[in-house]
Amino acid sequence: MTAEAAGVLLAGGPSDALGEPVQLVDVGGRPLLERVVERLAWLDPLVVVLGWRAEEILEATDLSGAVVIINYDWEEGIGSSMRTGLDHLSRERIHRPALVTLANLPAIGEEHVRPLLAAHAGGVTLPVYRYDAGYPLLLDRSQWDRFMSRGLDPLDIALAHPEWVTEVRGDEHAPRRIRVPTDIEEALPRFGAA
Repeated sequence: MTAEAAGVLLAGGPSDALGEPVQLVDVGGRPLLERVVERLAWLDPLVVVLGWRAEEILEATDLSGAVVIINYDWEEGIGSSMRTGLDHLSRERIHRPALVTLANLPAIGEEHVRPLLAAHAGGVTLPVYRYDAGYPLLLDRSQWDRFMSRGLDPLDIALAHPEWVTEVRGDEHAPRRIRVPTDIEEALPRFGAA
């Protein structure tokens, strides 16, 4: 896939309920975060935002090809990691839309992104899985300041402003997020890694 978008992979939050960093969950002998970065490697650039236990994650993963940034304010929530990633893209003078997604969504890949790129007409483009909106979000460059200034979950911001949003509707269930140990068994087969 040709790079039509930059990427911001939000990997800075804690995964206390999981009992280990979700970024380091073993997927076929490699950390989950490596696998997710590999699936999104076509994004240019791909910015990975770490925070909680960042040094441990960096030591255990090979994130070659990605730009790794540490969000030292990760305790402020997902919005602070998004702000960190979008700020980096702004300083690098990137003008392509930014695909924003989460490290605990291992199934996100080209098949989820192509429809967003095809439908994108500016503003925010997001998938609606059956009845629920979800990740990833495609944010036009014109929207970055709006999202950075609010410091909230980017999906919550988009849903609060439907006038900014183009929805891409589908019949499949939303990709499984890994939050607790039982999610691993259900998420990884969809990722093709079980």
